[in-house]
Amino acid sequence: MSKSDIWCGFLHAGEHSSPVVRDTALETKSAKTIFLYNHVRGRILEYSREIVEPKLRELTPGDVSLKELQNAFKAARKTFAASKAAKQWEDAAPAAIAREAAAVPEDDLPIEDLTKVF
Repeated sequence: MSKSDIWCGFLHAGEHSSPVVRDTALETKSAKTIFLYNHVRGRILEYSREIVEPKLRELTPGDVSLKELQNAFKAARKTFAASKAAKQWEDAAPAAIAREAAAVPEDDLPIEDLTKVF
C-alpha cells in the first residue's frame, strides 16, 4: 500500500462530520461511489461520490492526530478486508451446498443418513 494511494481529510456533513481516509486501492463496484474510512464511526463506508466529494477538505492539525487516524484506519481496513472475503464466501456457499446435495442420490446415502430421509 503506497502512501500516495492514501488521502487523509475531513468530511463536512453537519453533525455527521468526521475525519476520513480514502484509500484508492479500495474500489467499489460503481464509478458513482467511493469508500471512505469514517473515523467517528470507526469503519469504512460507501459514499455517493457526487454528494461527498464537494464536502471533503484537507485535514488540519486541530481535527485529529494523524497517527491516531492512520492506526484506526489500518485496523478498520483489516476488518473490512476480512468481512469482504467472508461475504464473498457466504455468497458462493449456498449454491455450492445446493449443488452437492443435489448430486448425491438417495440410494447412495450411508445407512445412518437414511433415517433422516424418512
